[in-house]
Amino acid sequence: MKKERFLNREEQPTEEMIQMRIGKEVFPVWEDVREYLAEAFPDFQPEMVFYNDQEGWSIRYRKDLQHLCTLFPEKGAFTALIPLDPQEDQQALEKIHYFNARLRELLSRQSALPQGRWLWFRLEDHTDFVGFKLLLAIKKP
Repeated sequence: MKKERFLNREEQPTEEMIQMRIGKEVFPVWEDVREYLAEAFPDFQPEMVFYNDQEGWSIRYRKDLQHLCTLFPEKGAFTALIPLDPQEDQQALEKIHYFNARLRELLSRQSALPQGRWLWFRLEDHTDFVGFKLLLAIKKP
């Protein structure tokens, strides 16, 4: 599936543009994720950044040098990037049966990174949101 993201470095997307791109069906999930992040991780500030020419604009959540996650709005969904260190990756694998089929499949793949995993997954509905929360619970201090 072709990603239709905000790739124009010169035009930072507004919330209205994001809502239109994500679509009516998935935008409530986007809002729930953003609300969850604000409540559960208040020290991690959202920052709109241009990630790169292939991935485009995103909202990155970090505190100092600690990266919690990055959200990439796209047509009909949004993708989350969650970095997992080796210990967090192992904890996610121990809870693999709690995730939906798409996340189980992603977690089952061998990571090529010796320092953990950068998990990219597309959120399309609230079952994906449940998996997102489970993954971030592993990262919570």
